[in-house]
Amino acid sequence: MQQRNSFIRTKLIPGIIIGALAMGAGIWVASLLTKHSPVADPLAATRFPAARPVQAFSLLDHNGNVFDNATLAGHWSFLFFGYTHCPDVCPTTMSVLNSVARRLQDAGENIRFVMVTVDPERDTPEKLGQFVTYFNGKFIGVTGSETDLQQLTKQLGIMFMRVNDADNAAGYLVDHTASVFLFDPDGNYHAVFSPPLTAEAMAGDFSMMARDYR
Repeated sequence: MQQRNSFIRTKLIPGIIIGALAMGAGIWVASLLTKHSPVADPLAATRFPAARPVQAFSLLDHNGNVFDNATLAGHWSFLFFGYTHCPDVCPTTMSVLNSVARRLQDAGENIRFVMVTVDPERDTPEKLGQFVTYFNGKFIGVTGSETDLQQLTKQLGIMFMRVNDADNAAGYLVDHTASVFLFDPDGNYHAVFSPPLTAEAMAGDFSMMARDYR
């Protein structure tokens, strides 16, 4: 019996030692990987390593005021590109932006929310004003000729295209980029929020970026 017990101990002890060594080696390797691997950006937004300057453009807001590079300076701006006849994406996004505005109202930051139309033919300043202020009285609508709009949209990579739709009362819809673009107080393109958009994530990401900016 004593010999049998000795045999069991002889077999088990080396196994335990090997297991312990393997576990220790695994922990050591894991610690090295953790130490040297890049840390993932916790932001849901895509933030650029360096904010991108925006070439000259000039549009008009729904109150008839010039909206250009100088208008972007001095505060944070969330820009969305949509149109008033949009059946789903635009109303949903504007509702999310209103929720973002409410979450950030006590953040101590000067923030503007702007919808730039991609349907200038139908979106008069009056219609734009009615549409954006329905969601929030401080929201701004911006329009201009298609040529003037492209001075801004092309450099941001924003696409929009008219699509005929017999079921639509106006005769057409406009396919367009559904992201929201963030500009910093220097008037530079700072980050982009891609769908699906949630107010909680956008407000949280913005707060982190604003702290880093300061």
